[in-house]
Amino acid sequence: MQNNSYIVSNDLLLSMKDFLIDLRRDLHANPELGFEEFRTSEKISSILKSLNINHKTEIAKTGIIADIEGEDKNFTIAFRADMDALPMEDKKECSYSSKNKGKCHSCGHDVHTTVLTGIAKYFSKIKPPCNIRLIYQPAEETTGGALPMINENALENVNVIYGLHVRPEIKVGQVSTTYGAMYASSNMFKIHIQGKSAHGAKSYNGIDPIVIASHIITQLHSFTSAFTDGTIRLHIGTINGGSAGNIVADNVKMEGIIRMLCNDNTRASRLSTIENIVTNTAKSFNAEGKFINIPSYPALINHKDAVDIIRQSAEDAFGKENSLEENPNMTTEDFSYYLQRIKGSFFSLGVSNEKINAPIHNGLFDIDEEAINFGVKIQVLNVYNTYKNKEKFTN
Repeated sequence: MQNNSYIVSNDLLLSMKDFLIDLRRDLHANPELGFEEFRTSEKISSILKSLNINHKTEIAKTGIIADIEGEDKNFTIAFRADMDALPMEDKKECSYSSKNKGKCHSCGHDVHTTVLTGIAKYFSKIKPPCNIRLIYQPAEETTGGALPMINENALENVNVIYGLHVRPEIKVGQVSTTYGAMYASSNMFKIHIQGKSAHGAKSYNGIDPIVIASHIITQLHSFTSAFTDGTIRLHIGTINGGSAGNIVADNVKMEGIIRMLCNDNTRASRLSTIENIVTNTAKSFNAEGKFINIPSYPALINHKDAVDIIRQSAEDAFGKENSLEENPNMTTEDFSYYLQRIKGSFFSLGVSNEKINAPIHNGLFDIDEEAINFGVKIQVLNVYNTYKNKEKFTN
C-alpha cells in the first residue's frame, strides 16, 4: 500500500546526531586514499551489521553495496558516497585532525560517507516506502571508482540515484543544484610537433616547431573562444622544446587539459576539431603534429525530474529561499558515470558558517557539523518525494 504523506521524523534524526558526528570525526582522523579505504570499509561494514542491513564488501576492492528492503520491492532508489581522501597534509589543530601523515579528508568525503550511513541508520528504524541501495564508492579523487562499482552491479535494478557533495561556498542549511550539466568532462592531452633542426643563422634550412606551437596555441584558443558556446575550457600547462638559443628546435611537446560541459557527442566532435587543428596547422608548415587524447570523466548531467525532487526536498526542509541554483562547475566528478546509465541528480550541501569557511582541497577545510543531519534529512525527503513521483522514474 502506498503512503503519500510520509513525514521525516525529526526526533529520530536528533537521536542520531551525536553518533553521526562521532563517525565523521573518526573518518576524518583516519583518512585513506583511493582503493586503500580498508579501515573505512571495515568501519562502515561493522555499523551496517549492527543495523542488520544486508551488504556486500570488497566491491571494486574496498567498496560496499548495501540494500534495505522497502514496502514496494519493485522500485529502488540509490544513494552514493565516495570514501577516499586526498594526498595532502591536514593543517587543522583539533581533536579529529588526520593521524595519517600526508592524507586528509579535505574534500569532505568523510561527510558524504557519514550522511550515507545516516540514511542507513534512519531506514533501519523506519521502513522505507521502497527499496534503498547504498553505494559506498572508493577512489573518486584518483582513477575513479564509479565504473568499477557499476561493473560489479551497483546499479542493478535501480530506478534513480542521488549523490551529494559538500560545498563551503554556501551556508549550512542551504542546498544548491542545477539543471543539465553541473560538472565538466575532462580530457588530458599531449601535443607532439616534429620539426627539423637547423643552425639559427640559417633557420630557413629547418622547420621551427616552436613557431608552429605558437600558431597551434593561438588556433586552439581561437576555436574555444570564438566558435563554441563557452562550455569548453582549454589549458596548456607545459611546453618543452629546444636545446639552445641559437638552434632551431627539433621538436616541441606540450601537455594540457580540456574541460567541457556537454554531452559525449558534442565532446567527441570538439575533440575531433582540436585534433584537426593540431595536425593541419603542423602540416601547413611541412611538420608533423600529433594530438594524444587521454580521456577521463564525462560531464555530470543531471536529469530534470530528479533535480525537481531535490529542489522540492530542499524547500520542504529549509524553505524556498535556501534551495539555490548552482552555476555549472568546470571541475570533474565521477558520479557522472551513474547518470549516464540511469536517471538521477547530484547536489551540493552547504557546510559553512561565519567561522568555518575554508575551501575544499585546503588543509584547513572543515564543516559546521549541523550539516550532517541536514544532509540525511534531505536524502530521506528525496526518498519520500521520489516515491510519490515514481512514475517519472519507471520508464
